[in-house]
Amino acid sequence: MYVTQVYSVYCSCLSLNRSLHVDSPPLVPGQSFSYVHGASSVSLLGQTVGQSLQAAADRWPHREALVFLQDGVRKTFSQFQEDVDQAAAGLLALGLKRGDRLGVWGPNTYHWILFQFATAKAGIILVSINPAYQLKELEFTLGKVQCKAVVCPTQFKTQRFCDTLRQICPEMDTAESGVFRSSRLPDLRMVIVTDSRQTGTVHVEDVMRAGSRQHHQELQDLQTKLSFDDPINIQFTSGTTGNPKGATLSHHNIVNNAYFVGLRLGFNWKVSYGTTENSPVTFLGFLRDNEELKNETVGCILNHTEAKVVDVSSGEVVPLGDPGELLIRAYSVMLEYWDDPEKTSEAIAKDRWYRTGDIASLDRFGYCRIVGRIKDMIIRGGENIYPAEIEKFLHTHPNVQEAQVIGVRDERLGEQVCACIRLKEGLDCSREEIRDFCKGQVTQRQELQASASTVLDFSLQDPPLCGVCGQLSTDCLWKGRMAS
Repeated sequence: MYVTQVYSVYCSCLSLNRSLHVDSPPLVPGQSFSYVHGASSVSLLGQTVGQSLQAAADRWPHREALVFLQDGVRKTFSQFQEDVDQAAAGLLALGLKRGDRLGVWGPNTYHWILFQFATAKAGIILVSINPAYQLKELEFTLGKVQCKAVVCPTQFKTQRFCDTLRQICPEMDTAESGVFRSSRLPDLRMVIVTDSRQTGTVHVEDVMRAGSRQHHQELQDLQTKLSFDDPINIQFTSGTTGNPKGATLSHHNIVNNAYFVGLRLGFNWKVSYGTTENSPVTFLGFLRDNEELKNETVGCILNHTEAKVVDVSSGEVVPLGDPGELLIRAYSVMLEYWDDPEKTSEAIAKDRWYRTGDIASLDRFGYCRIVGRIKDMIIRGGENIYPAEIEKFLHTHPNVQEAQVIGVRDERLGEQVCACIRLKEGLDCSREEIRDFCKGQVTQRQELQASASTVLDFSLQDPPLCGVCGQLSTDCLWKGRMAS
Protein backbone atom coordinates (compact mmCIF):
# COMPACT_ATOMS: atom_id res chain seq x y z
CA MET A 1 0.00 0.00 0.00
CA TYR A 2 2.80 2.37 0.99
CA VAL A 3 4.68 1.67 -2.26
CA THR A 4 1.54 2.37 -4.29
CA GLN A 5 1.04 5.72 -2.54
CA VAL A 6 4.63 6.76 -3.07
CA TYR A 7 4.40 5.76 -6.74
CA SER A 8 1.22 7.81 -7.09
CA VAL A 9 2.93 10.88 -5.62
CA TYR A 10 5.85 10.47 -8.03
CA CYS A 11 3.46 10.23 -10.98
CA SER A 12 1.64 13.37 -9.88
CA CYS A 13 4.90 15.30 -9.56
CA LEU A 14 6.19 14.10 -12.91
CA SER A 15 2.96 14.99 -14.68
CA LEU A 16 3.74 18.64 -13.98
CA ASN A 17 6.91 18.38 -16.10
CA ARG A 18 6.14 18.83 -19.78
CA SER A 19 8.24 16.95 -22.29
CA LEU A 20 9.56 18.81 -25.30
CA HIS A 21 8.64 16.80 -28.41
CA VAL A 22 11.03 17.50 -31.27
CA ASP A 23 9.80 15.36 -34.16
CA SER A 24 8.72 18.75 -35.54
CA PRO A 25 9.34 22.33 -34.38
CA PRO A 26 8.16 22.42 -30.73
CA LEU A 27 5.05 24.52 -30.09
CA VAL A 28 4.59 23.81 -26.38
CA PRO A 29 7.44 25.04 -24.15
CA GLY A 30 9.26 22.59 -21.92
CA GLN A 31 10.93 23.10 -18.56
CA SER A 32 11.28 26.41 -16.73
CA PHE A 33 14.99 25.81 -15.98
CA SER A 34 18.05 25.10 -18.12
CA TYR A 35 17.42 21.44 -18.88
CA VAL A 36 15.87 19.97 -21.99
CA HIS A 37 15.18 16.47 -23.28
CA GLY A 38 14.35 16.00 -26.95
CA ALA A 39 11.42 13.58 -26.67
CA SER A 40 10.56 11.67 -29.83
CA SER A 41 8.00 9.18 -31.08
CA VAL A 42 10.69 7.72 -33.35
CA SER A 43 12.69 4.95 -31.69
CA LEU A 44 16.44 4.60 -31.65
CA LEU A 45 17.91 2.07 -34.07
CA GLY A 46 19.52 -1.02 -32.59
CA GLN A 47 21.72 -2.03 -35.49
CA THR A 48 25.30 -1.91 -36.70
CA VAL A 49 26.66 0.05 -39.65
CA GLY A 50 26.78 -3.17 -41.69
CA GLN A 51 23.16 -4.01 -40.88
CA SER A 52 22.10 -0.48 -41.85
CA LEU A 53 23.76 -0.81 -45.24
CA GLN A 54 22.24 -4.28 -45.75
CA ALA A 55 18.77 -2.91 -44.99
CA ALA A 56 19.21 -0.11 -47.53
CA ALA A 57 20.53 -2.51 -50.20
CA ASP A 58 17.59 -4.87 -49.63
CA ARG A 59 15.08 -2.03 -49.86
CA TRP A 60 16.58 0.05 -52.69
CA PRO A 61 19.05 -2.22 -54.55
CA HIS A 62 19.00 -0.18 -57.77
CA ARG A 63 18.82 3.29 -56.21
CA GLU A 64 21.97 5.41 -56.57
CA ALA A 65 23.74 5.43 -53.21
CA LEU A 66 26.70 7.70 -53.85
CA VAL A 67 28.48 9.66 -56.57
CA PHE A 68 32.14 10.77 -56.67
CA LEU A 69 32.49 12.93 -59.76
CA GLN A 70 36.24 13.44 -59.40
CA ASP A 71 36.75 9.66 -59.24
CA GLY A 72 34.22 8.89 -61.95
CA VAL A 73 32.40 6.59 -59.53
CA ARG A 74 28.64 6.03 -59.34
CA LYS A 75 27.30 3.19 -57.19
CA THR A 76 23.85 1.85 -56.44
CA PHE A 77 23.22 0.46 -52.97
CA SER A 78 23.57 -3.06 -54.31
CA GLN A 79 26.87 -2.28 -56.06
CA PHE A 80 28.24 -0.49 -53.03
CA GLN A 81 27.25 -3.38 -50.78
CA GLU A 82 29.14 -5.78 -53.06
CA ASP A 83 32.28 -3.59 -52.95
CA VAL A 84 32.05 -3.34 -49.16
CA ASP A 85 31.83 -7.11 -48.79
CA GLN A 86 34.82 -7.62 -51.08
CA ALA A 87 36.92 -5.05 -49.22
CA ALA A 88 35.92 -6.42 -45.81
CA ALA A 89 36.72 -10.03 -46.81
CA GLY A 90 40.01 -8.83 -48.29
CA LEU A 91 41.02 -7.18 -45.01
CA LEU A 92 40.28 -10.43 -43.16
CA ALA A 93 42.38 -12.32 -45.71
CA LEU A 94 45.30 -9.94 -45.11
CA GLY A 95 45.27 -10.83 -41.43
CA LEU A 96 43.29 -8.00 -39.88
CA LYS A 97 40.71 -9.11 -37.34
CA ARG A 98 37.88 -7.77 -35.21
CA GLY A 99 39.08 -4.99 -32.90
CA ASP A 100 42.20 -4.11 -34.95
CA ARG A 101 42.67 -0.46 -35.95
CA LEU A 102 43.01 0.68 -39.55
CA GLY A 103 43.87 4.30 -40.35
CA VAL A 104 42.51 6.17 -43.37
CA TRP A 105 44.76 9.08 -44.29
CA GLY A 106 43.78 11.11 -47.32
CA PRO A 107 41.20 13.35 -49.00
CA ASN A 108 37.52 12.69 -49.55
CA THR A 109 37.40 9.95 -52.18
CA TYR A 110 35.38 6.80 -52.88
CA HIS A 111 37.94 4.64 -51.10
CA TRP A 112 37.48 6.66 -47.88
CA ILE A 113 33.80 5.78 -47.58
CA LEU A 114 34.40 2.26 -48.91
CA PHE A 115 36.81 1.46 -46.08
CA GLN A 116 34.59 3.20 -43.54
CA PHE A 117 31.84 0.67 -44.27
CA ALA A 118 34.18 -2.29 -44.92
CA THR A 119 35.96 -1.92 -41.57
CA ALA A 120 32.63 -1.57 -39.78
CA LYS A 121 31.36 -4.78 -41.35
CA ALA A 122 34.55 -6.64 -40.41
CA GLY A 123 34.53 -5.31 -36.85
CA ILE A 124 37.74 -3.36 -37.50
CA ILE A 125 37.99 0.11 -35.96
CA LEU A 126 38.60 2.84 -38.53
CA VAL A 127 40.87 5.69 -37.42
CA SER A 128 40.18 8.98 -39.19
CA ILE A 129 43.56 10.66 -39.77
CA ASN A 130 43.69 14.34 -40.64
CA PRO A 131 45.03 14.56 -44.23
CA ALA A 132 46.99 17.68 -43.23
CA TYR A 133 48.98 15.83 -40.54
CA GLN A 134 52.74 16.04 -40.82
CA LEU A 135 55.26 13.42 -39.74
CA LYS A 136 55.21 13.90 -35.95
CA GLU A 137 51.42 14.17 -35.75
CA LEU A 138 51.01 11.09 -37.93
CA GLU A 139 53.48 9.04 -35.91
CA PHE A 140 51.79 10.00 -32.64
CA THR A 141 48.34 9.09 -33.96
CA LEU A 142 49.35 5.72 -35.42
CA GLY A 143 51.26 4.84 -32.26
CA LYS A 144 48.56 5.97 -29.86
CA VAL A 145 45.89 3.67 -31.28
CA GLN A 146 48.32 0.96 -32.48
CA CYS A 147 47.20 0.97 -36.10
CA LYS A 148 47.82 -2.28 -37.94
CA ALA A 149 47.26 -0.84 -41.42
CA VAL A 150 46.99 2.51 -43.18
CA VAL A 151 44.99 3.31 -46.31
CA CYS A 152 46.17 6.33 -48.30
CA PRO A 153 46.88 7.67 -51.81
CA THR A 154 50.46 8.18 -52.94
CA GLN A 155 50.02 11.93 -52.75
CA PHE A 156 47.44 14.69 -52.91
CA LYS A 157 48.37 18.27 -53.84
CA THR A 158 51.53 19.00 -51.79
CA GLN A 159 50.99 16.17 -49.28
CA ARG A 160 53.16 13.14 -50.10
CA PHE A 161 51.56 10.41 -48.00
CA CYS A 162 53.73 7.43 -48.97
CA ASP A 163 56.99 9.37 -48.66
CA THR A 164 56.05 10.48 -45.14
CA LEU A 165 55.22 6.91 -44.13
CA ARG A 166 58.57 5.73 -45.53
CA GLN A 167 60.37 8.24 -43.33
CA ILE A 168 58.69 6.71 -40.29
CA CYS A 169 58.91 3.13 -41.57
CA PRO A 170 61.98 2.69 -43.81
CA GLU A 171 61.30 -1.06 -43.59
CA MET A 172 58.71 -0.51 -46.33
CA ASP A 173 61.51 -0.32 -48.90
CA THR A 174 62.42 -3.97 -48.40
CA ALA A 175 58.90 -5.35 -47.85
CA GLU A 176 58.44 -7.34 -51.06
CA SER A 177 55.05 -8.76 -50.06
CA GLY A 178 53.83 -5.42 -48.71
CA VAL A 179 53.99 -6.67 -45.12
CA PHE A 180 56.69 -5.26 -42.82
CA ARG A 181 57.67 -4.77 -39.19
CA SER A 182 58.42 -1.22 -38.13
CA SER A 183 60.79 -0.42 -35.29
CA ARG A 184 59.13 2.94 -34.60
CA LEU A 185 55.56 1.68 -35.03
CA PRO A 186 55.73 -2.00 -34.00
CA ASP A 187 52.01 -2.61 -34.54
CA LEU A 188 51.91 -1.32 -38.12
CA ARG A 189 52.06 -4.12 -40.69
CA MET A 190 51.00 -2.70 -44.05
CA VAL A 191 50.19 0.36 -46.13
CA ILE A 192 47.31 0.04 -48.61
CA VAL A 193 47.68 2.47 -51.53
CA THR A 194 44.60 3.60 -53.44
CA ASP A 195 46.17 4.96 -56.65
CA SER A 196 49.51 3.95 -58.18
CA ARG A 197 51.36 0.81 -57.13
CA GLN A 198 54.31 1.46 -54.83
CA THR A 199 57.15 -0.72 -53.58
CA GLY A 200 56.54 -2.13 -50.12
CA THR A 201 52.79 -1.50 -50.16
CA VAL A 202 49.58 -3.38 -50.89
CA HIS A 203 47.42 -2.00 -53.68
CA VAL A 204 43.71 -1.57 -53.08
CA GLU A 205 42.90 -3.83 -56.07
CA ASP A 206 44.81 -6.64 -54.34
CA VAL A 207 42.68 -6.13 -51.23
CA MET A 208 39.50 -6.37 -53.30
CA ARG A 209 40.66 -9.70 -54.79
CA ALA A 210 42.18 -11.20 -51.64
CA GLY A 211 39.03 -12.58 -50.00
CA SER A 212 38.26 -16.23 -50.72
CA ARG A 213 34.98 -18.04 -50.19
CA GLN A 214 36.25 -18.92 -46.72
CA HIS A 215 36.81 -15.25 -45.85
CA HIS A 216 33.39 -14.26 -47.16
CA GLN A 217 31.86 -16.95 -44.94
CA GLU A 218 33.91 -15.69 -42.01
CA LEU A 219 32.57 -12.20 -42.70
CA GLN A 220 29.01 -13.50 -42.82
CA ASP A 221 29.40 -15.39 -39.53
CA LEU A 222 30.86 -12.29 -37.92
CA GLN A 223 27.64 -10.31 -38.44
CA THR A 224 25.86 -12.28 -35.71
CA LYS A 225 28.68 -11.61 -33.24
CA LEU A 226 29.09 -7.86 -33.69
CA SER A 227 27.28 -5.57 -31.26
CA PHE A 228 26.00 -2.10 -32.05
CA ASP A 229 27.81 -0.97 -28.88
CA ASP A 230 31.20 -2.03 -30.28
CA PRO A 231 33.70 0.76 -31.03
CA ILE A 232 33.90 1.38 -34.76
CA ASN A 233 35.55 4.76 -35.32
CA ILE A 234 38.28 6.84 -33.66
CA GLN A 235 38.35 10.54 -34.50
CA PHE A 236 41.17 12.66 -33.14
CA THR A 237 40.27 16.04 -31.70
CA SER A 238 42.88 18.77 -31.90
CA GLY A 239 42.90 20.18 -28.38
CA THR A 240 44.29 23.59 -27.52
CA THR A 241 46.94 22.02 -25.27
CA GLY A 242 48.78 18.72 -25.38
CA ASN A 243 48.40 15.91 -27.89
CA PRO A 244 45.13 15.21 -29.73
CA LYS A 245 42.68 12.83 -28.06
CA GLY A 246 41.01 9.92 -29.86
CA ALA A 247 37.25 10.18 -29.47
CA THR A 248 35.99 6.59 -29.77
CA LEU A 249 32.54 6.14 -31.32
CA SER A 250 30.32 3.06 -31.58
CA HIS A 251 27.94 1.79 -34.27
CA HIS A 252 25.10 3.01 -32.04
CA ASN A 253 26.60 6.52 -31.85
CA ILE A 254 27.09 6.94 -35.57
CA VAL A 255 24.03 5.12 -36.95
CA ASN A 256 21.51 6.93 -34.76
CA ASN A 257 23.05 10.38 -35.06
CA ALA A 258 23.07 10.07 -38.84
CA TYR A 259 19.49 8.77 -38.76
CA PHE A 260 18.00 11.59 -36.70
CA VAL A 261 20.03 14.30 -38.41
CA GLY A 262 18.78 12.95 -41.74
CA LEU A 263 15.15 12.94 -40.56
CA ARG A 264 15.33 16.59 -39.55
CA LEU A 265 17.71 17.82 -42.22
CA GLY A 266 16.12 16.37 -45.34
CA PHE A 267 17.79 18.03 -48.33
CA ASN A 268 17.99 21.48 -46.74
CA TRP A 269 20.99 23.11 -45.11
CA LYS A 270 20.31 24.21 -41.53
CA VAL A 271 22.32 25.58 -38.63
CA SER A 272 23.63 22.94 -36.25
CA TYR A 273 25.93 22.39 -33.28
CA GLY A 274 27.89 19.44 -32.05
CA THR A 275 31.28 18.04 -31.13
CA THR A 276 33.36 15.09 -32.30
CA GLU A 277 32.66 13.46 -28.94
CA ASN A 278 28.91 13.60 -29.64
CA SER A 279 28.96 11.81 -33.01
CA PRO A 280 28.68 14.87 -33.71
CA VAL A 281 25.30 16.72 -33.83
CA THR A 282 23.27 17.61 -30.71
CA PHE A 283 21.36 20.72 -31.84
CA LEU A 284 19.87 21.22 -35.30
CA GLY A 285 17.47 23.76 -36.78
CA PHE A 286 14.13 23.12 -38.46
CA LEU A 287 13.19 24.23 -41.96
CA ARG A 288 10.38 26.42 -40.59
CA ASP A 289 12.57 28.28 -38.07
CA ASN A 290 12.24 32.06 -38.25
CA GLU A 291 15.14 34.37 -39.04
CA GLU A 292 15.90 35.07 -35.37
CA LEU A 293 16.27 31.38 -34.56
CA LYS A 294 18.39 30.81 -37.66
CA ASN A 295 20.70 33.75 -36.91
CA GLU A 296 20.83 33.74 -33.11
CA THR A 297 20.79 30.04 -32.19
CA VAL A 298 22.48 26.80 -33.23
CA GLY A 299 19.18 24.98 -33.51
CA CYS A 300 16.87 22.88 -31.36
CA ILE A 301 17.79 19.86 -29.25
CA LEU A 302 18.02 16.66 -31.30
CA ASN A 303 15.81 13.62 -30.74
CA HIS A 304 16.64 11.44 -27.72
CA THR A 305 19.21 13.99 -26.51
CA GLU A 306 19.45 15.71 -23.13
CA ALA A 307 21.15 19.04 -22.51
CA LYS A 308 21.57 21.20 -19.44
CA VAL A 309 23.40 24.41 -18.63
CA VAL A 310 25.21 24.56 -15.30
CA ASP A 311 27.10 27.12 -13.27
CA VAL A 312 30.79 26.78 -14.11
CA SER A 313 31.85 26.90 -10.46
CA SER A 314 29.10 25.04 -8.58
CA GLY A 315 27.82 22.68 -11.27
CA GLU A 316 24.22 23.62 -10.41
CA VAL A 317 21.64 24.03 -13.16
CA VAL A 318 21.20 27.74 -13.92
CA PRO A 319 17.87 29.55 -14.50
CA LEU A 320 16.45 29.33 -18.00
CA GLY A 321 18.17 31.76 -20.36
CA ASP A 322 21.23 32.27 -18.15
CA PRO A 323 24.65 31.34 -19.54
CA GLY A 324 26.74 28.50 -18.18
CA GLU A 325 28.56 25.39 -19.31
CA LEU A 326 26.64 23.20 -21.75
CA LEU A 327 26.46 19.50 -20.85
CA ILE A 328 25.13 16.73 -23.10
CA ARG A 329 23.85 13.23 -22.26
CA ALA A 330 22.64 10.98 -25.05
CA TYR A 331 23.08 7.81 -27.09
CA SER A 332 25.55 9.88 -29.14
CA VAL A 333 28.13 10.52 -26.40
CA MET A 334 31.40 8.77 -27.26
CA LEU A 335 32.55 5.64 -25.45
CA GLU A 336 35.87 7.15 -24.35
CA TYR A 337 39.06 8.85 -25.38
CA TRP A 338 41.08 5.91 -26.64
CA ASP A 339 43.54 4.62 -24.01
CA ASP A 340 43.19 7.81 -21.95
CA PRO A 341 41.05 7.16 -18.84
CA GLU A 342 42.14 10.39 -17.16
CA LYS A 343 40.98 12.63 -20.02
CA THR A 344 37.84 10.52 -20.41
CA SER A 345 36.85 11.01 -16.76
CA GLU A 346 37.49 14.76 -17.09
CA ALA A 347 35.10 14.94 -20.04
CA ILE A 348 32.39 12.42 -19.04
CA ALA A 349 31.01 12.24 -15.50
CA LYS A 350 29.88 9.00 -13.87
CA ASP A 351 26.29 9.91 -14.72
CA ARG A 352 27.34 10.12 -18.42
CA TRP A 353 27.01 13.90 -18.79
CA TYR A 354 29.58 15.12 -21.32
CA ARG A 355 31.20 18.49 -20.63
CA THR A 356 31.40 20.44 -23.89
CA GLY A 357 33.55 23.28 -22.53
CA ASP A 358 31.19 25.71 -24.31
CA ILE A 359 29.30 28.52 -22.61
CA ALA A 360 25.68 28.50 -23.77
CA SER A 361 22.09 29.27 -22.82
CA LEU A 362 18.80 27.46 -23.48
CA ASP A 363 15.34 28.82 -24.18
CA ARG A 364 12.00 27.24 -23.26
CA PHE A 365 11.62 25.62 -26.69
CA GLY A 366 14.95 23.78 -26.53
CA TYR A 367 16.96 26.14 -28.75
CA CYS A 368 20.57 26.82 -27.81
CA ARG A 369 22.66 29.98 -28.02
CA ILE A 370 26.45 29.60 -27.87
CA VAL A 371 28.10 32.40 -25.89
CA GLY A 372 31.75 31.31 -25.92
CA ARG A 373 34.30 28.89 -24.50
CA ILE A 374 35.08 28.37 -20.81
CA LYS A 375 38.77 28.77 -21.57
CA ASP A 376 38.01 32.26 -22.93
CA MET A 377 35.87 33.27 -19.95
CA ILE A 378 37.14 36.20 -17.87
CA ILE A 379 36.74 35.99 -14.09
CA ARG A 380 36.79 39.55 -12.72
CA GLY A 381 36.35 39.91 -8.98
CA GLY A 382 34.59 36.55 -8.80
CA GLU A 383 32.15 37.37 -11.64
CA ASN A 384 32.08 35.47 -14.92
CA ILE A 385 32.35 37.64 -18.02
CA TYR A 386 31.89 36.15 -21.48
CA PRO A 387 34.01 37.84 -24.18
CA ALA A 388 31.62 36.92 -26.99
CA GLU A 389 28.85 39.05 -25.47
CA ILE A 390 31.05 42.15 -25.45
CA GLU A 391 32.50 41.39 -28.89
CA LYS A 392 29.01 41.09 -30.34
CA PHE A 393 28.11 44.54 -29.02
CA LEU A 394 31.37 46.16 -30.15
CA HIS A 395 30.73 44.89 -33.68
CA THR A 396 27.66 47.16 -33.81
CA HIS A 397 29.91 50.25 -33.71
CA PRO A 398 30.00 51.74 -37.24
CA ASN A 399 33.80 52.15 -37.20
CA VAL A 400 34.65 48.65 -35.87
CA GLN A 401 35.67 45.95 -38.33
CA GLU A 402 36.62 43.29 -35.77
CA ALA A 403 36.83 43.01 -31.97
CA GLN A 404 38.59 40.52 -29.72
CA VAL A 405 38.02 40.63 -25.95
CA ILE A 406 40.57 39.02 -23.64
CA GLY A 407 41.37 38.92 -19.94
CA VAL A 408 44.48 40.62 -18.58
CA ARG A 409 45.99 40.01 -15.16
CA ASP A 410 45.00 42.29 -12.29
CA GLU A 411 46.40 41.99 -8.75
CA ARG A 412 43.22 43.10 -7.00
CA LEU A 413 40.43 41.55 -9.09
CA GLY A 414 42.31 38.68 -10.72
CA GLU A 415 41.47 39.73 -14.28
CA GLN A 416 40.30 42.80 -16.16
CA VAL A 417 38.58 43.13 -19.51
CA CYS A 418 40.69 44.16 -22.50
CA ALA A 419 39.20 44.83 -25.94
CA CYS A 420 41.40 44.75 -29.02
CA ILE A 421 39.60 46.53 -31.82
CA ARG A 422 40.39 46.47 -35.51
CA LEU A 423 38.95 49.51 -37.26
CA LYS A 424 37.47 49.71 -40.72
CA GLU A 425 39.93 50.98 -43.29
CA GLY A 426 40.15 54.79 -43.39
CA LEU A 427 38.16 55.27 -40.17
CA ASP A 428 39.28 56.31 -36.70
CA CYS A 429 37.96 56.42 -33.14
CA SER A 430 39.19 57.45 -29.71
CA ARG A 431 39.24 55.54 -26.45
CA GLU A 432 36.61 57.95 -25.10
CA GLU A 433 34.31 57.15 -28.02
CA ILE A 434 34.59 53.40 -27.45
CA ARG A 435 34.11 53.84 -23.69
CA ASP A 436 31.07 56.10 -24.12
CA PHE A 437 29.63 53.72 -26.71
CA CYS A 438 29.65 50.92 -24.13
CA LYS A 439 28.18 52.94 -21.24
CA GLY A 440 24.66 51.86 -20.43
CA GLN A 441 24.71 49.25 -23.21
CA VAL A 442 26.66 46.48 -21.50
CA THR A 443 26.47 45.45 -17.85
CA GLN A 444 28.63 47.41 -15.44
CA ARG A 445 31.03 44.56 -14.86
CA GLN A 446 31.66 44.41 -18.62
CA GLU A 447 32.20 48.13 -19.20
CA LEU A 448 35.55 49.25 -20.57
CA GLN A 449 36.09 51.91 -17.92
CA ALA A 450 39.43 53.45 -16.97
CA SER A 451 41.05 54.20 -13.63
CA ALA A 452 44.83 54.01 -14.03
CA SER A 453 47.41 55.42 -16.39
CA THR A 454 49.38 52.47 -17.71
CA VAL A 455 50.41 52.67 -21.35
CA LEU A 456 50.72 49.52 -23.47
CA ASP A 457 52.98 49.86 -26.51
CA PHE A 458 52.75 47.41 -29.38
CA SER A 459 54.55 47.22 -32.69
CA LEU A 460 51.73 46.37 -35.06
CA GLN A 461 51.06 46.50 -38.77
CA ASP A 462 48.14 47.58 -40.97
CA PRO A 463 45.14 47.93 -40.70
CA PRO A 464 44.47 50.30 -37.73
CA LEU A 465 43.79 48.81 -34.34
CA CYS A 466 42.86 50.32 -31.01
CA GLY A 467 42.72 48.59 -27.66
CA VAL A 468 40.83 49.48 -24.49
CA CYS A 469 41.40 47.73 -21.17
CA GLY A 470 38.54 48.05 -18.72
CA GLN A 471 39.46 49.65 -15.37
CA LEU A 472 43.09 48.68 -15.85
CA SER A 473 44.21 51.74 -17.74
CA THR A 474 43.12 55.13 -19.00
CA ASP A 475 45.82 55.19 -21.64
CA CYS A 476 45.54 51.55 -22.61
CA LEU A 477 44.67 52.57 -26.16
CA TRP A 478 46.95 51.82 -29.03
CA LYS A 479 46.77 52.53 -32.70
CA GLY A 480 48.93 50.74 -35.16
CA ARG A 481 48.99 48.10 -37.81
CA MET A 482 48.21 44.44 -37.46
CA ALA A 483 49.19 41.73 -39.91
CA SER A 484 46.14 40.44 -41.74
